[in-house]
Amino acid sequence: MRHSCLFAAISFAFLSLGGCGMEDTGPSAFNPATNVDLAFSSFTLTEEIDTTLFYDLFAAVEPADSSDAEAQATAAGIRSQLSAFLGLKYSTDPELTLESVRNPLDLMRRVVGENSVRNFNDGRQYISSRIDNGLAGEYNNKTNGVYIRFSDKGAAEEGLPISQYEWIYPIVKWVYTPGSSNRVIRIINWVASGSFAEGTTRPSATLGTESRPRDFQPFGYNDGARLHSEGSIVIEGEREMSFVREYEGLNTDSINIDGTAIGTEQGVKEGPEFSFAGATVDCLKIEMNYATQLIELFTSRGEPPQIMDPANPDQTISNPAYCLNLESPTKSYQTKQTGLRM
Repeated sequence: MRHSCLFAAISFAFLSLGGCGMEDTGPSAFNPATNVDLAFSSFTLTEEIDTTLFYDLFAAVEPADSSDAEAQATAAGIRSQLSAFLGLKYSTDPELTLESVRNPLDLMRRVVGENSVRNFNDGRQYISSRIDNGLAGEYNNKTNGVYIRFSDKGAAEEGLPISQYEWIYPIVKWVYTPGSSNRVIRIINWVASGSFAEGTTRPSATLGTESRPRDFQPFGYNDGARLHSEGSIVIEGEREMSFVREYEGLNTDSINIDGTAIGTEQGVKEGPEFSFAGATVDCLKIEMNYATQLIELFTSRGEPPQIMDPANPDQTISNPAYCLNLESPTKSYQTKQTGLRM
């Protein structure tokens, strides 16, 4: 359940950009998005793993003190949660190695970053040209009414559910608005195919990335232009991971893992329980500071996001005992220097 005001505010701004602030698009403005339908032998990424979305955090959570058993268990717990939401596979023998990644955000990131689709390349080239001319522009498949569909032939041949072999992206867009934010915003949104039980939350994933226009390139991963990103991943079992990542100044990651709105009955019940570092919790907040190499963890169990307001019995207020609202961390530890995002 999304409880970050920053997440809510910026997500709203990301998703509404396509409908506003486009008055200065100019007479030559157009939206180059067309249908994209690609087949892969597998959605699983096994090469160039260091380009994946959370590779830096996966490595950075390693404790500085290898003999600290509690910190080691906590790091293992963080990696286990990342794996649940991002489809990570890794080994620890003889050393920690991320072996594969399988999720819709990283697959799209790879397709875009490796310049694999001409239409995406055309879209980024168009945005780059609009930046050069100081004019707003947009690539948006939803606005043009076109679809983006990826198919996993291997998963289909194995007889896996359609949610595992057909990935559809309702929104893939780049927006440049020099008259307001003067940033390039990219949105990736995926929603699971197939049928799910009534009264449950359909799995989904959204990633919004804000980039500096002067450094934006029409090719490659464009990480050098990245300032800020945030998103949310919902998996079956009514669990959600939301995150905010700062790449300039603070250079931090903030990750919230708790129940969905349905999973917490709109915030008045505790969410689904899960195991973390030898304990059972239902809410977890991870704060990673790459500059100070410090991780802080906030956990709670049996605490709903909202509680009844003693002064107003018909209203609810934020629960101060809920992990996302705690002022002091449950635990913390120093991490090993990795050279990533320092």
